[in-house]
Amino acid sequence: MSDNSDCLSVTCQASPNIALIKYWGKRNEELILPDNDSLSITLDLGELHSDTTVSTSSSMKCDTFYFDGIQQTKLSKRMQKVLDEVRRRANNDQIKFVEIRSHNTFPASSGLASSASAYASLAIALTKLFNLENPQSTAAYLARIGSGSAVRSVYGGFVRWSSEGECLSSCIYPVEHWPELRLIILIFNSSKKPVSSTDAMQRTRETSTLFQARLSTVNDKIEKLIQAIKIKDFNTFAKIVMMDSSQFHAVCMDTYPPVIYLNEQSKHLIDLVHAFNKTDENEMMKVAYTFDAGPNPFCFIREEHVDEFLSLLKHFYPSNNDNVHKQVSNIDGNFSSINLPIMANALERIVLTKIGSGPKII
Repeated sequence: MSDNSDCLSVTCQASPNIALIKYWGKRNEELILPDNDSLSITLDLGELHSDTTVSTSSSMKCDTFYFDGIQQTKLSKRMQKVLDEVRRRANNDQIKFVEIRSHNTFPASSGLASSASAYASLAIALTKLFNLENPQSTAAYLARIGSGSAVRSVYGGFVRWSSEGECLSSCIYPVEHWPELRLIILIFNSSKKPVSSTDAMQRTRETSTLFQARLSTVNDKIEKLIQAIKIKDFNTFAKIVMMDSSQFHAVCMDTYPPVIYLNEQSKHLIDLVHAFNKTDENEMMKVAYTFDAGPNPFCFIREEHVDEFLSLLKHFYPSNNDNVHKQVSNIDGNFSSINLPIMANALERIVLTKIGSGPKII
């Protein structure tokens, strides 16, 4: 925390989390209480993160918000709700107006969980700035009422968000538990998604006939996935994660009007991963994918298979931009057994990352 005269300032850095078992549906819109438990991995701060600085001083006359250096005309309802809760918890005689400055290192509103990292960093910075009681649970609560999935970015490692009790999150395994696990994020489209997650969730609850069927399967999948993570069983991990991703998008398609987040490149990647996994002589899974509410896949892979998979991506998604495949080694794989079309210039960016240890004050 920096202190200049009566000006106080805190900066927090937080990363997105990627849901292994998806959260989809709110039984309470105001408090963002989820219909089901969810399980996620928090990403490393190195490649994708949000930086949020919260400042206060006696000279401030109103709350202000800057995103990427540009002052916004007004605070969103979610952000205002978070600030109202901070004021409720703090000493009203001491609390002042705040200035919020936030920056993402990756595209917002494109299915890359930018709201999760943004609200987690905001919640932690506010909790620190005003010395709120029970800082971990308070930050988790503030993050959740800002953006549901942000409650998972408050912790590092493998995180479970409960749909019961206070609906807070907890770390079930730390970052050190599975150090050889890597994530490769393929950005096919960084544009803003056509339907926001908030609107799509509400539409799903109102119209999907598959929604309740999905809810009845979630807890069993989570328990099986936790066991797979415990013993580092990648085959079981991969199968459960990919099946849940497919079920989630099937529910979105079953919504009326349908919510379609996947595009042609997404479907091509799904086929490519399954074909690639079949090339293993021992029938071992090498890669697993999941898609959040967007077209961009998150691929889970053990470190030993990273170079081969990156070569596969360069082969099937060649690019005129040399930076897209900058991580690829000089090893060329033999992919003649995979009968899929080449999709030139389909990729905007590849992000190679890993599990992260959680937010930090910087």
